[in-house]
Amino acid sequence: MAMQLTLGIVKNDAYRLWRPCLLLFMLALAACSSSDHVAQQSKIAASASRTAAMVLDAWAAGAAPSDYASATLQSSAETLAEAGRQMQADNSPPSSESRGVMAAIGQLSAAARRAQAGVEAGNPRQVSQARQELATAATDLAAFYARSVAPKS
Repeated sequence: MAMQLTLGIVKNDAYRLWRPCLLLFMLALAACSSSDHVAQQSKIAASASRTAAMVLDAWAAGAAPSDYASATLQSSAETLAEAGRQMQADNSPPSSESRGVMAAIGQLSAAARRAQAGVEAGNPRQVSQARQELATAATDLAAFYARSVAPKS
């Protein structure tokens, strides 16, 4: 059999086929849900960071193999980096809130990359630290996003 599944987790290189589809799906979903650029990219970033956090928790619990966790973290980091690039590509002058969103997205992407490196090295301490960085940056993202959509007086 070309693809072997164990408890719903792919055990071979099939994940490389679905990663680009997942990225496109997440981008399309966010684009359809809001016309506001900051909101779109914030939603994409929040989704990617939740995905990274869930796979890290599963990996730490021994429920996700390292190759799957690493590939998922790489995909999440790429999605986060693309969200950051999309925000920078916006031609309107950035507000302090959108600059905060961009900074939080950058922190999320970097934390996902560090987590990926920790998983690949089999270093639970590095993974735990990166997981905490993800949580902190996700909280920052939520705060900046909330301020960016709050009614201006």
